[in-house]
Amino acid sequence: MSCNHLPLTIEHLHLMRDDIAQFRAGITKKVDEGFSDMRKRLTHVEHSILGLKRDEVDTAAEITEHRQLFDRLQSTIEQMQKRIDNLEARAAH
Repeated sequence: MSCNHLPLTIEHLHLMRDDIAQFRAGITKKVDEGFSDMRKRLTHVEHSILGLKRDEVDTAAEITEHRQLFDRLQSTIEQMQKRIDNLEARAAH
C-alpha cells in the first residue's frame, strides 16, 4: 500500500468506527427501552399480586366474621330449642 492511500484508509477506518459506535448506541438504547418496558410490566404484575393478596386477606377476615356470626346464631338457636323443650316438658306435667 502506498503512502498516498494511507490517509484515505484511516479516514475509512474512522468512519467505520463511528458507524459501529452509533450502531452500538442504537442497540443499547433499544435494549434499555426493552428492559424499561419489562420493568414496567413487572411492576404492574407485582402490584396486581399485592392487590390479590390484599383481597385474600379481606376475604379471610370476612369468612372469619361470618363463622363467628354463624356460631352465635347456632348458639342462640340451641338456647331457644332448650327453652322450647323446657316449656313443652312443663306443659306435659
